[in-house]
Amino acid sequence: MPSTKEPWFVADRSEALAGLLLTSRGDVRVRKERKHDDGVDFLVELGTGETLSNRLLVVQVKGTTSSNPKDWMKAVKQLFPAKGSSIYLPTCVFVINVRDNRASYAWLAEPLVEAQGAKLRFHENGSFHDLNPLAVNEIIDRINAWYDVLPQQLIPA
Repeated sequence: MPSTKEPWFVADRSEALAGLLLTSRGDVRVRKERKHDDGVDFLVELGTGETLSNRLLVVQVKGTTSSNPKDWMKAVKQLFPAKGSSIYLPTCVFVINVRDNRASYAWLAEPLVEAQGAKLRFHENGSFHDLNPLAVNEIIDRINAWYDVLPQQLIPA
């Protein structure tokens, strides 16, 4: 989802780098989903089996050629809805700088495990963190913990 100021290759390269980071784990499969402008660039499946996984992560990828967050923050600000989202799955924004291959992420819909069960916290502003293989592990671990708790509140005892 490059801005009109970004060169033509930014979207393809940023999505390729995001996919590479995600698939550094053997239990992650990435589907390219950018057929519509609905906030889904990748639908990420968690699990190692041959069957379709029901553990999903939505990723919105924003490519940039600038390392200055002020340059790309306006473009990603619109991704953070004030009143939640129409997507009720864990969702991240990945910002990929295609010049130096550095990446950052922020939660749009953050999975939380609380005493009351599994929750999604929708953020109105992005709090960006470095995105690297260690961060991908933390993201996937949080999502797996969320999905571990979710059935307990959906299926009556």
